[in-house]
Amino acid sequence: MNTPPRTSLFVTLGLAAIALASLPSRTAAAAACGTENLLTGKKPSASQAIKGDLGLVTDGNVAPEGADWNSPVGVVMENANSSVTYDLGETRDVSAVVVQADANDTYKVMGSVDGSPASYKLLVELANVVSTTGHGLRTRANQFAPTPVRFIRIGDANGDAYFSLSEFQAFCKAPTPFPPSMKIVEAPPAANPDSQATPKPGSDTGRWALLLTAVALALAWLAYKTITRPSSDAAKDDAAKAAGEKPASTPPGENPPSDKPSA
Repeated sequence: MNTPPRTSLFVTLGLAAIALASLPSRTAAAAACGTENLLTGKKPSASQAIKGDLGLVTDGNVAPEGADWNSPVGVVMENANSSVTYDLGETRDVSAVVVQADANDTYKVMGSVDGSPASYKLLVELANVVSTTGHGLRTRANQFAPTPVRFIRIGDANGDAYFSLSEFQAFCKAPTPFPPSMKIVEAPPAANPDSQATPKPGSDTGRWALLLTAVALALAWLAYKTITRPSSDAAKDDAAKAAGEKPASTPPGENPPSDKPSA
């Protein structure tokens, strides 16, 4: 028995309605890729070996460029395994990040769709910029191919074993200008490694300063011994004369050295 034409029409219209209903959600998903910071005000879903208030990392505030590496505007990453992970709440395309962190270290930004340990993939590695920008906290702004992630992590630092992070931002689409303007808060400047200021703990500058100090002390000791030894020998001769001892004389038949007077 054939389906009545009217029933067939209702079936066709129903399928069409279902198809049309799915279109707005797809359009909305495509439109969701904006230039807003996906991490604004977010708290981390996980962190490891971090010292300080993690709320500072996503508060939109940065230190002046070149501020001291452990300024109170950020957190200290205590070792190379330190990391901070954020859950975006849903899978989002990410194609740009802005980070302010210690200049003379590298940092990796990783992403994952499901958050399982083995699923994290490298999005971008932030370079050591001390040779081009100077010491202290410095901003890096990087763009890369859009990558779908739900979880985004920063960590795996490599450098002088003293790491810090003051701001972390992620974007589906890089804003204009890029990096965006951020509120700058007061922070002490980094010590100049070429000055007499106390160097950053563990830095090469500190090690060289200790080595040079040790060499200087050794040279001063040698100079002291060289100067005081002749006077010490003379004092011994004077003591011998005072005790009535006969000073050592040249053996018979031998002439005294040419730089000494004859007897």
